Amino acid sequence: MGEQLLTEGREPGTAQPGTAQPGTAQEPVAAFQIHEFGGPPKEALVLLPEVGSADVLVKMTATVVSHHDLMLAAGVFPPQPSLPYVPGLEGAGHVVQAGADIDAGDFPPECVVRVYGGGLGATRPGTWSEYVVVPARSVTRVPEGLDPLLAAACGSVAATAWAAVFQVGGLQAGERLGVTGATGAVGSLALQLGAENGARSRVGWVRTAARSSRVPAGVEVLEAGDAPTEPVDLLVDTVGGPLFESHLEAVRPGGRAVLVGYTAGERVCILLPDLLVHDVTLQPLNMMRRRVPKEVEASLLAGFAEGRLQVAIERFDRGGMFAAIERLRAGEASGRLVLEW
Repeated sequence: MGEQLLTEGREPGTAQPGTAQPGTAQEPVAAFQIHEFGGPPKEALVLLPEVGSADVLVKMTATVVSHHDLMLAAGVFPPQPSLPYVPGLEGAGHVVQAGADIDAGDFPPECVVRVYGGGLGATRPGTWSEYVVVPARSVTRVPEGLDPLLAAACGSVAATAWAAVFQVGGLQAGERLGVTGATGAVGSLALQLGAENGARSRVGWVRTAARSSRVPAGVEVLEAGDAPTEPVDLLVDTVGGPLFESHLEAVRPGGRAVLVGYTAGERVCILLPDLLVHDVTLQPLNMMRRRVPKEVEASLLAGFAEGRLQVAIERFDRGGMFAAIERLRAGEASGRLVLEW
């Protein structure tokens, strides 16, 4: 992908593309690029790939800045992108052009879509850009009335929560669900989805008592490491770290634990005799190897459009990219971080 760095010293958010339609005349567009792993993003004018017959060209409205983006940018999470590259695994915007092999009614011009997957931000230029070329299989129409910023923010976390609770965890109606990191996007949505689908009761662990008010209603709220009033059938662990063993003790014998994240630490200690006695099944969730069915994805988006599902958002303008990254790295974010173009 061609590139042209902005003038040194120029303020973030001041790059302006030309007037020709991107993707048709090699017209450069504004984007954020990573030039070295572990280094900061640089704002640049870049050339988009040509719009293939099975691709969709989207003008971005909102771009997510996520932990996954930062891990890829640090070079510590596979696949390692080829430098320089444009990060960004997901976002939302308006269709500009659909490829020749795509039915004209699927993605008409100006329809609102969210984009996620298909190598975005890893093996092909991602959503930290004013425009992005996306495989049609990675584009989803957004329900009418759903804020594009919310559409950008909700998709991957809702899919991860659904996969953890149902696809891997196998939650059944009448079971008790426990979730660590209950105020995080995935944790909160796991609790919401559990309630919608017949969980008998729910437990949510939070880092500190000050976060209790941000847990969905009807949840037994505990501080990290505390024991619940009764065991859970399914534990969805979104944080990992040294307290994982105590959370595992909250699972009933014969229960299941789904491992989703490790924001609290990459290493855990489990005494094998205790694990064998408790007979708890440990199941890692790798969303890079899973694809949530399109009908489920559409149902989740409808849940947000109807207000049944909710996720917190922190909004930044284009000049706030670096502030968003710092909040994420410092663990200060109170929701999904979304950049408005």
